[in-house]
Amino acid sequence: MYESATGPGAAMPPGMLYTAPIVLRGLFCLLAAAAAVWCQHSTFKLSNPFQTPRDRAEGAIVYKSQCASCHGADGKGGGGGPDLTRGQFKHAVSEEAMFRVINKGIAGTTMPGFSLNGAKVWQVITHLASLQVAQGASGGNARRGAELAAALQCAQCHAGGAPDLALAAARMSRPELRQALLEPGAEVATEYWSWKGTLRNGTVVEGRRLNEDTFSIQVMEKGGRLRTIDKRELAQSALEAKSPMPSFQGKLAGKDLDDMLAYLESLREGRP
Repeated sequence: MYESATGPGAAMPPGMLYTAPIVLRGLFCLLAAAAAVWCQHSTFKLSNPFQTPRDRAEGAIVYKSQCASCHGADGKGGGGGPDLTRGQFKHAVSEEAMFRVINKGIAGTTMPGFSLNGAKVWQVITHLASLQVAQGASGGNARRGAELAAALQCAQCHAGGAPDLALAAARMSRPELRQALLEPGAEVATEYWSWKGTLRNGTVVEGRRLNEDTFSIQVMEKGGRLRTIDKRELAQSALEAKSPMPSFQGKLAGKDLDDMLAYLESLREGRP
């Protein structure tokens, strides 16, 4: 039996030389699995933690063996699967949603779920992102998009109680921005849910709930007015998981939509 030495020059037994790497690899896989579970059940948005060139290369290997038969070696489809280079997905408008699609599949379609560990799924997503960049998935005229935003009076809301456009563009991918424009009610963060209350005198108040305690509620009305309401004055109230933003479906399409997206993306760098 091995008896450990306590002196500063004590030698490590040969078997222990392999213990640390094994423990580290186990911990790494455990963290990746935890990220996978968190991604599927948390209300917080997750970002891909595996985005190095090595991760992209590893993701390409998995893609080639698991995905290329349907989506094509270059990601442009052709084997029954859709084109993955355009950056436009119905069921995966964010990295988090893409993780769920790969992991769980899409019911009622030919897209199956894949039993991959969390790290491998993220690496595949990194590879897919590189395909979109290679195919020039962005595009559009940012300057013309700024003119469209002015014509649509976007600043009327977004300079007040609505989310700051530059901050929104910084945290959202192009597909997420597209969905926010065309289907604003598809995914709404809780802080932007709509609140509607009727006071005892019959006045109706609508807006975004900012704060609430036992006795009062603070609401940012649609016109930008901050209002504090005593709950004793409320006859009824309701909180709805819908966005106050109107849909631009039918108003923005084709080149106009691309230009608007280019404008929003340009705000990340402080330009258009």
